[in-house]
Amino acid sequence: MYFLKRFFDFYIQSSLHVGVAVVSLVLITVYSNNLSISSVYPTCVFFGTVLGYNFLKYYEVFKSGMYPSTKNLAVLVVSSAVLIGFIYHFCLLKKVFQVPMIASGLVVLVYPLLRNYGWLKMFLVSFVVTIVTVYIPYRTEKLLLFDYDINILQRFLIIVSLLIPFEILDSKTDHQSMNTLPQLFGITSTKLFGMVLTILFIVLELFKVKSSIAVLPIGLLILMFIYFTSLERNKYYTSFWVESVPILWLLLLFF
Repeated sequence: MYFLKRFFDFYIQSSLHVGVAVVSLVLITVYSNNLSISSVYPTCVFFGTVLGYNFLKYYEVFKSGMYPSTKNLAVLVVSSAVLIGFIYHFCLLKKVFQVPMIASGLVVLVYPLLRNYGWLKMFLVSFVVTIVTVYIPYRTEKLLLFDYDINILQRFLIIVSLLIPFEILDSKTDHQSMNTLPQLFGITSTKLFGMVLTILFIVLELFKVKSSIAVLPIGLLILMFIYFTSLERNKYYTSFWVESVPILWLLLLFF
């Protein structure tokens, strides 16, 4: 049992769970809109996501070159492995995919320089995830219908909403100079902001040509997660349960 808990914690801490969640968002776009895409791209996204999130989470540790725990050392090993996997699969992609992926990666690299503008974090992350999970999968489509524009807006809104619980829980340890949304406007206002975005996400589905009933339960679930977020919640509330929402969304599409 202890070994399973250690493995589960490492699965989360090494951003592997985030990687599965973001790949789920790619597949949601593909299957919901009958797009044709090579399996190389989702694999590349998985490796790139794990690499990018570990870079953001452990930037200071990697920068110092000091790894005070076996956990950090193990994360470095995983990050090195996914870097190799990412480079290999990236080289297999068509140029139409490579260019926007490089641009997205540059945005991730810039973020550590903007740590005093913490409120930007969720918007930058949401922008990158939207590009990777909606914009790029549509790159092979010659004709972009109105649903594409709605998908872009919906994805950005829902990623921002999913990040609200993280912002609130992180406010316990974030330095005041980071100026995150909860620090600037308070927890209640931040929750309300996330709820409004989630409701807009649900309403936008009504304007699609190919609407999905799965959006309603997913939207309601996110509303619940935001509403019940509090500083007393443990790390699994966000790092596992909230991050599992895209995985559940993908499963709903199949059933």
